[in-house]
Amino acid sequence: MKQQLNVVRTASLGATASAHPQFDTVTVLGAGAWGTALAIAFARAGRTVRLWGRNAEMMGDMARLRRNMAYIPGVLLPDTVIPISDLSAAVDGVDAVFIALPSKGVGAIADKIASDVKPLAPVISCAKGLDPETEELLTDRIQSAIPQARAMFLSGPSFAAEVARGEPTSVVIAGEGELAAEMAASLTSDSFHVEPVEDLIGAQIGGIMKNVIAIACGVADGLGHGSNTRASILARGLEEAASLADALGGSAHTLLGVAGAGDLALACTDPQSRNYSYGRALADPAAPLTATTFEGADSVAKVCAVMTAQGVSAPIACAVDAMLKRDLTPEAMVASLFRSVTAARTPEATQ
Repeated sequence: MKQQLNVVRTASLGATASAHPQFDTVTVLGAGAWGTALAIAFARAGRTVRLWGRNAEMMGDMARLRRNMAYIPGVLLPDTVIPISDLSAAVDGVDAVFIALPSKGVGAIADKIASDVKPLAPVISCAKGLDPETEELLTDRIQSAIPQARAMFLSGPSFAAEVARGEPTSVVIAGEGELAAEMAASLTSDSFHVEPVEDLIGAQIGGIMKNVIAIACGVADGLGHGSNTRASILARGLEEAASLADALGGSAHTLLGVAGAGDLALACTDPQSRNYSYGRALADPAAPLTATTFEGADSVAKVCAVMTAQGVSAPIACAVDAMLKRDLTPEAMVASLFRSVTAARTPEATQ
């Protein structure tokens, strides 16, 4: 396993404001709950959306019934959402591509669509993890696979079902400043607020770390600990995330917004959170668990290795990793968090 994260700044490609597309037609790759919810949200903002899924029968049913019966059956697809199962046709000529797949699938799909993405088109990761093979941030993996594109990242406290129902939701889109602002304006609607940020590293670290911290909070709740315990883990988890963002060249300040504190508050307190529910089930086998993909569990070993290599204090990430490797019991994992001391951060580290 690599012991440090390969962080690459996205190239500007010599772009100017006049090179920015208008984002009239966008594609969402992944017709699960999150991808479908994003497609609905973007359509409400006035975009035409091609929603791609690999199962041709499922996509045909979705086009006919105007519903995703497998994931979000209670919400009709807007007329401007076009279900499609041909990957090349889904991507060809569109103004932006959103990859709403688990992090382990982002690199492979980026490789497949590389020749179909038009020059300067944004390709946006909507997954919260590291590339499992290269251990890169997902935007770096996308940029490597599709050099003519501009890699970006979308994240925030956003349960798919609530987004699809039109519950007020705020997310961030991270990337080059003017492009991010134009994307945010194109995607924002009355119920889906998109905030532009330039800190690709900090925004992604927030998304990666919140999944790990959510497992720890779920374990604590599954053991029957109270709100004090959960709040302590959440706060110290935010500190860990901020320290890692600083070490990798991002900004701790980014984590004070919806991409950090907001996402943590949601993922660490609500049973709708997959990673929180996973942690709770580890401590209490009687707790309900229906999901099968847990980004925090997939990422935590890499996160612990990266933090160790960077000299960043990682008591929570490494304790969760040890628990998943069965080197610690859930009880011992929680107890260890209250014996460790996070190193104080200097004022310069937050600037």
